[in-house]
Amino acid sequence: MRGQRRPEHLIQKGFTLLELLISITLLGMILVLLFGGLRLGVRSWDAVQQQVDNLNTVRSVESFLRREMTLAQPYRWKTGTGQRLAFQGERSKVNFVAQLPARIGGGGLYAIALEIEHNGNGKRLVWRHLPLNPLVQDFTAVSQAPEIILAGAELSAVDDIWLSYFGRATDNAAPVWMDRWESDTRLPMLIRIQVRFANGSDWPDFVVAPLLASEGAR
Repeated sequence: MRGQRRPEHLIQKGFTLLELLISITLLGMILVLLFGGLRLGVRSWDAVQQQVDNLNTVRSVESFLRREMTLAQPYRWKTGTGQRLAFQGERSKVNFVAQLPARIGGGGLYAIALEIEHNGNGKRLVWRHLPLNPLVQDFTAVSQAPEIILAGAELSAVDDIWLSYFGRATDNAAPVWMDRWESDTRLPMLIRIQVRFANGSDWPDFVVAPLLASEGAR
């Protein structure tokens, strides 16, 4: 019976120094790629979250303004020639009189100012209100009322916000959209608020119809 042939020497092979260096280099490259992808994912998540926050801010402001501006009243100042209508509409500011609920102003009629302020730190959407009394005969005093910041730093991605008004400039004119409302006899039929983001996209316009947009006076 022939015996099984066995090698005279058992040779044990391992990694050479060159192979070890190549392996470490490849591992380092893989780790760099993994961490780079992780950083990119975090930045993408932050960017998406910032966009979502801005959209939620605009949506909340839209809901608030739609609810409050619908309550605009055809109020007339009690002094002055012709008893002027208490409404002033500009591109970036609107003043009107409305009945605020108790949760905001304690109830009753208020002179209200809504303004988009531009400053070195960006844009702010500011709301002010002042209860009406016989001493309030224009919107001058409401500009000194405490402000409520509806949106501030959240508007960093917003490029512009503007207001426009739909109605008749005169009794015989056809209703059109205007950047400024100067009628002393009637409220605008519609108030439109437009938002444009810094990336060039637009928020869908939202339009408010004052419930008492008529020539009636209080």
